[in-house]
Amino acid sequence: MLKKNCLALIVLCGVFGYLGCTQDSVQFEWRRVESGTSEHLYGVHFADTKHGWAVGTAGAILSTADAGMTWHLTSVSKDTFTAVNFATPNNGWLTSIGKVYYTGSGSTWRIQHQVRAAGPRPPGILDMHFITAAEGWAVGGSGTVLHTTDGGNRWESQSNLSKMHLWGVYFVDPNHGWIVGGGGENEDPEILHTRDGGKQWVRQKSDTSNEHLFEVYFANPTHGWIVGSDGLILHTADSGRTWVRQKSTVDQALRAVAFRDMKRGWAVGEKGLILHTTDGGNMWRRYPTPVQYNLQDIYLNKNAGWIVGAKGTILRGH
Repeated sequence: MLKKNCLALIVLCGVFGYLGCTQDSVQFEWRRVESGTSEHLYGVHFADTKHGWAVGTAGAILSTADAGMTWHLTSVSKDTFTAVNFATPNNGWLTSIGKVYYTGSGSTWRIQHQVRAAGPRPPGILDMHFITAAEGWAVGGSGTVLHTTDGGNRWESQSNLSKMHLWGVYFVDPNHGWIVGGGGENEDPEILHTRDGGKQWVRQKSDTSNEHLFEVYFANPTHGWIVGSDGLILHTADSGRTWVRQKSTVDQALRAVAFRDMKRGWAVGEKGLILHTTDGGNMWRRYPTPVQYNLQDIYLNKNAGWIVGAKGTILRGH
């Protein structure tokens, strides 16, 4: 009887492994929580296991102090906020069209930096990553690359790195960082890498020609992933010297990716798409989704996670 029970358990794990019998928690699932807004949400970030923020159109800023169970809505402008990053529960930054906002209290915000426009409209700042409370990076349209080493009191522009539309930036430590963007009919995909804290950047080959590259994430200095249009997932095991396509089995755009470690990761995208891997991306599986709206960003923290998207969508996973 004991052997039969064990055999049955093994079979069930083989059939339903991605729902529970994996390295992730047994009952991990994504559930929609009430956000209190119908604005499109583009960015989400948590400073710790309880304090988080989500941002989006019409100046929407959502905050939570209970791990995303409930959210409080505020607005400081009519700008569309594209990304949010907090170094502590009080110190945080937002990005929008040509602007970086800062808070030192977690509640009140001010414009900290404005990008000088070469044309009639400043470029959008599309992604941001703070390595410490002092040092951070931001990227955006027309090859915009900004760097600060004093918490944003002064942002330095790194010009002439790229002319592409830059969508994502990620630093795994103060020295090793990647920027991605470009793609489509008129632009080649762009992958920029530094291993000396941004003093020098080198281009890496993407093994793709037409797809847009939207976001990059590294679990450690060698293992990283990039997601993009048409279900594109790229992986490297050698710090980006070589990038290899992983089979995603989907053709919708993937807008964000995050990993708990070198094996367990998530990618999200159009029409509520959620993909999950437990083997570093050798196999990606569709995960049950409670919405059909476009999903824009994901953040993982210990045994929980949060996804944001269109129509005020916030999903909480645990």
